Parts: sequence; structure tokens; C-alpha cells
Amino acid sequence: MRSDILPRRIPKRYVIVLMVFLGYVNFYYLHTNLGMAVVHMTSSRKITYSNGTVQLIRPEHPWNSIQKALVISSFAYGRFFGPVGAVFAGRIGGATLYSVGILGAAVTTFCMPFCLHFSFYLFVLGSAISGLFESVAYASVSQIWSRWAPPDERAKVISLGGIGTFGGSVVSFLVSGWILHEWGWRVLFHVSGISMFVWFWIWIMVVKNDPSDDKRMSDAERTYIKDRINNQVRSKKLAYPWKNIVSCVPFWMGCLCKFGMGAGYTFTMMYLPQYIKDINDVDIKKIGYISLSPQICSLISMPLGGYVFDYIRSNRILRLTNIHKLFVCIGLLFGTLAFLVAGFWPNFVIGIICMCVFQFFGSCTVLDIKILVLDLAPRYAAFMNSVATSFYTASSILTPIAVGFIVTSHSQFQWSICFIILGILYPVIALMFLKFASAELQPWANYSPSECDQCEDADCTNKKTSSKMDDF
Repeated sequence: MRSDILPRRIPKRYVIVLMVFLGYVNFYYLHTNLGMAVVHMTSSRKITYSNGTVQLIRPEHPWNSIQKALVISSFAYGRFFGPVGAVFAGRIGGATLYSVGILGAAVTTFCMPFCLHFSFYLFVLGSAISGLFESVAYASVSQIWSRWAPPDERAKVISLGGIGTFGGSVVSFLVSGWILHEWGWRVLFHVSGISMFVWFWIWIMVVKNDPSDDKRMSDAERTYIKDRINNQVRSKKLAYPWKNIVSCVPFWMGCLCKFGMGAGYTFTMMYLPQYIKDINDVDIKKIGYISLSPQICSLISMPLGGYVFDYIRSNRILRLTNIHKLFVCIGLLFGTLAFLVAGFWPNFVIGIICMCVFQFFGSCTVLDIKILVLDLAPRYAAFMNSVATSFYTASSILTPIAVGFIVTSHSQFQWSICFIILGILYPVIALMFLKFASAELQPWANYSPSECDQCEDADCTNKKTSSKMDDF
């Protein structure tokens, strides 16, 4: 970035990147905590006293595999409402809706231990409601980026904010094992709720819906963002072209990729602690430390992938569509290799290494789909990304159910079956994406001259002619 454009201060859009990152940390800290809490609540454990006496503590909640699958998948149920939240994000503003999601998730998370005191199904309902508020916030992020992220910086901005999903998992695996060991699972949910409530107050004070609403940023940066985005999303109220969105094949290819990555990431995030417990019966704190290694790999690879994506794009080394195909196939094909090796080489250490490989390269696919919707239709990116996330959600629900039916005796052979199924799924998705994917700006997603004449922005550069993104 040239110093004459943004002098002597941190650009406000990167402050927002930090805020989104920390918001994701809170959400995925909660998400991962659920998997860790289930392990603690349903497993027997040993307590060694100072005099050498060892006491065996029976599970507080002896749930069967189907009940555990129901709890683990419950967080994903509410995510199907993400598209509804995205429509509201396009009307009331992404930052406003994000704050609603944070506050709602904070309250429901704090109350979840009380829910379980009354009923198992009330606990599941509370988790689903938390997921609903999380999906509302998640759906609004694309709306935020559509107004704050210039096209040549999209991959970098999205990747830096998006690594909070893995940062939350890292924090959870580092801290939750210790909290569970010292104070139990109830305190784990209370800590999560309080943390999100504090973050809500910080968010509403710092983040605005649009650069024009932010009085604390520099005029130079405000002008820079407006010029680079070229008023593609300046309209305050969006009229959604439902028929065009439904018939957009490249968009559905992105949804298919989201479904596949959702299965893999749900497996590593929610079931890796259980896998470690079944194969190597270790202390809950050690389970957390071992489980964070794949998340650290994603934490490193996603910002690196964002930098590489922007470098290839800004230097026009490849056509934009080919960049997307490259990144998606890298993630899916390395995922195929990782899961098949873990399935056919039944070794605990090899399994952990393979999960690290999967998440390191799988971040390329996750990052790519977030950028894809902004390239296809930046005006409707929030809604389209939330629909794609619904596919991720579907796999987040189906994966625990499938694992619950397959892994009934906690044997290495049953876990290997799960690895192999995922290894077979990914090359099929990669071939379909290569065949049908595209990243060109869709004609129906651009402004028409008549729309620009009605634009509320007096400085709109599209008053006479509609804008088009460059074709790389």
C-alpha cells in the first residue's frame, strides 16, 4: 500500500480484520469446547491424591454414541438460518447483524449448563440456538467485506480474518483441557459466554457497517476503498435475483466444496479428541494439547494462502478462474491423500500427522470459496456465502451421525473406515469443480445503468455506465 494513500496510521479495514478475527476466535472457541466437554462428560477418569490413592470417577453423563452424536451435531442445526440472516445483513448492515449474533450466542452459551440440569433435549436445543446466532454473525461477514475489502486485497483480508476459526480451536484445545481438569465442564461454558459478551461491547464501539459511517477513519482511506470497490455494492437495499442465483452453476460448485470441507473439518475439530481418547487413553489436558496441532497448521497456512492468492491475482499470472481451480484442487487432493493414508495405515501418530496435512492444505479450499462468492457476485456475497455455509452445516450434522453409527466399539478399524470414506469423497468433488467452476463476475450481479441512476450515493462513479471487474 502506498504511504501517500494511508499515512501514519493502521488502516481501519485492518482494524476490522482484527475484530473479525477475534470474533471468530470466540465463536470457534465455543464450537470446539462442545467436543471437548462431551469427552469429559461421558468418560471415566482417575484422580490421584497426594497419599498415592487412585480414585476412579464414573462418567457424569453416560450417553451412548447416538446421544453424543446428537449433542456434537446440535450446534450446526441453527446454522441453516444463515441465509435468512444474510438477507437482513444486506438491509440493516453486516456489522449490526454481527453484533446481534455475538450477543445472542453469549447469552445462550452461558445458560447451557442450566439447560442440561433440566433436560438433555433442552441442552441440545440451547446448543442449536447458539449455532443459530453464530450463523447469523457468520453470514454477515461477507457483507462487511463487500464494503470494506478492495478486490486486490480480498484474499489477504479474508484469510487474516478467517484464521480466527482455527485460532479459536487452538485457544480451546490449549485452555479447555485445563479448565475441564480443574473446574469441570460447566465453568467451560460460563467462560465462553462471558468472553463473547465482553467482545460484543468492543465490537459495537469499533466497527461500522460502511466506510461512510465511520468518522474515525482517514478521508484518504475512505476514498481509496470507495474507488477500488467502484461502488459495486453501494445500494442500501438489495433486490435479490433469485432465479439467477439458483441457476448459477459455479456457485453450486462452491457449495459442493463447502459440503466436503465441512465433513473433514467437523471430523478433525469435533472427533479428534474422541479418537485420541479411544486409541490412546490419555489425560484430558494432553488430549487438548495433541488436538491443537492440526489447527495450528491451518492458522499458519490460511494467511500464507491469502498472500499467494493476491500475488497471483495482482500480477495476473493466471486467469482468475484458474486461480480458484488451483486452490480448490490443492486442498481437496491433499485431503484425499491424508485421509486415505490415515485409513490404510492404522497408526495413531500417522493419523495425527495426516490430519495436520489435511488442515494445512485444506485451508486453501476453505479460503477460496469465501473469495469465490465475492468474485461471482459481490453485491449478494453475504447471502451466497451463507447458502454455501448451509452446505457446510449439512455435512457438520451428517458427519457426527455417520461417525456415531460407524464407531460403536471405539476400535482403530472403525475409525479407519471414517478416514477412508472422506478420502473417497474429495477427488469426486475436485473433478466436478474442475469441470464446472468459474470465477467471472456474473452479469446479473452488476449494476445496470438504470439502477445507478437511482443510487443513493451522490459520488457513485457508475451513474452513466455500469462497472465490470477485470477478467484475468
